[in-house]
Amino acid sequence: MKRNSKRVIPVVCLIAAMLAGCSGKQENQASQGSPEPGASGSQGASAGGDGPFSLAADNKIIADALAKVETPDYFKNTPAYEYTVQFPTTPEKEGSFGQQYFEKKFNVKLKFVPLDSTNREEQLNTMFATGTIPDFLSYIPLSNVSEYAQQGLLAEVPEDMVEKNMPHYYPQIKKANLFQSVQVNGKTMALPFYAAKGGVPLVANIRADWLKNVGINKVPSTLDELEEAFKRFRNDDPDKDGKKDTYALSNASTDRGEIWFQSIFGAYGTNPFLWVERNGKLQFGFTTNETKEALKRLHSWYQMELISPEFITDNGRSTEVEDLATKFSEGKIGYMDNLGFEDTQWDNDGHINYRWVKNSPEWQKFFETNKNDPDKMYATKVFTDFNDQVPQPIYVSIPSITGPNGAKGYYRSGFQGSPMVFGKQMEKDPDKMAKLLHIIDYITSDEEAYLYLSYGIDGLEWKSDAKGRRLLNPDWPKHALYDPGFKKLGDWIMNPVQNTNPEFFSVIGGPRADQRYKLTMDVVNTFPSYENKLGIVLPSAAKNSEITDTRIKEYVVKAIAGDVDIDSTFDDEVKRWYKDGGEQLTKEANDWYESTH
Repeated sequence: MKRNSKRVIPVVCLIAAMLAGCSGKQENQASQGSPEPGASGSQGASAGGDGPFSLAADNKIIADALAKVETPDYFKNTPAYEYTVQFPTTPEKEGSFGQQYFEKKFNVKLKFVPLDSTNREEQLNTMFATGTIPDFLSYIPLSNVSEYAQQGLLAEVPEDMVEKNMPHYYPQIKKANLFQSVQVNGKTMALPFYAAKGGVPLVANIRADWLKNVGINKVPSTLDELEEAFKRFRNDDPDKDGKKDTYALSNASTDRGEIWFQSIFGAYGTNPFLWVERNGKLQFGFTTNETKEALKRLHSWYQMELISPEFITDNGRSTEVEDLATKFSEGKIGYMDNLGFEDTQWDNDGHINYRWVKNSPEWQKFFETNKNDPDKMYATKVFTDFNDQVPQPIYVSIPSITGPNGAKGYYRSGFQGSPMVFGKQMEKDPDKMAKLLHIIDYITSDEEAYLYLSYGIDGLEWKSDAKGRRLLNPDWPKHALYDPGFKKLGDWIMNPVQNTNPEFFSVIGGPRADQRYKLTMDVVNTFPSYENKLGIVLPSAAKNSEITDTRIKEYVVKAIAGDVDIDSTFDDEVKRWYKDGGEQLTKEANDWYESTH
């Protein structure tokens, strides 16, 4: 097959390097309160001195807050158990505010098992091999629950025990059918995590200024209209610099496979990394004819040079190296579809928006002018069409992209987050486990506990304004206890159920929170979406992980870049997939699907 002579990256040589960076890191659950790199403020003031940002001043605020903390009767009248815990992040030292609040509020003692978050899974395996099993671990990959349970490391978490001790949280996870995802041999081996924001899809964003500059005055809504815009983005000098140096789109190669070109595959009603429904049965997306057609479309775009040749190695989301949001904001690509609503919000802090404002003088002026008026600064609604009444330029969050057969939808991760597990030894002390379940339930439903274990206290991460609204404190980075990972204050680290209760989405932020969850999330949430139809980890998933991830990524890259001919290889690749384990996976998937429908 004739290949694009202008390709600058040898695909085969880069496959291994690309795949090495595909596993996503644990999301910072406190992203709403953490400024982007480059935002104003230092990395924390000196611990010395007696100024308003000194350690002494911070500790005074903490002492005053802790003095007012009351222990509810239930916890006051239960034993003061010591729990060994392993969170993805551990406070910098004993006695942080988060630890003190947690221990006083719930009448317990916490003993931390610190691990390096960069290779947590490997360290956990080593720790388990030596017989060290914490009482409680949060944010465990769903795929590991079955493995750990079969090794005899985990305590069973009976559903009736959850129902009895978690009156607020239980209805959420029950309604979302999340218990099925943590069943191992008929037993519940983890506490499901209800990811309340998982129902909100990722959204495709396009540069409105580029559309105008190439003579397009209607936001594309079909794949054909999008392709026409892409051609002009490449060929008609959309940034008006007199050079042919722009591309339409690239790929988030460091992200999970299901995010790769998710809006394009969604327009074909498929996703090569997820299970889809066909005629009442589950079928792995890669094996569908719709995936074949989508790959052919993407390959044609690559031949036309619409897709950046760096799509093989481009970073999906990063604060350390150039990523797609940076390229989008700096005018190197005109379209991206790999980030969520919190990244696109017009607040000069979201992952896209911070970079966009940095490159847009009019928006810089807007935020500087209104910095003392949050009602005006956070009044901008997500754009779903052109708007000349606001600072320019803008990007548009496209409501949906309709494909050739009428399909449309953006990927959403679903409500199943990374579950919480309990060490095997907890089975011997059900009262101790019951109290911990009660604590977790309390955090999900009590505003003070959620606030203090997510955003700290008034005067540090946030401050009350004259109207009594809790606003993020712009001076927080100057404080002695500030650090980007929150290890010094140790608040959100102690909250294993961050963002599980939608009622608390706006517990802090005032107009900024309203903008995020009403003017942005609520709008994006109306866009058509799709998610994985499989709600469990299959028994054979671990030994067949290569054929559902690595192999698919390799073929997708080669197919788009033209290293394989799609028409002559796709059907054989599908047959090989079934032969090498896909047939068993499909049987297991449909056995489960039939039992739940």
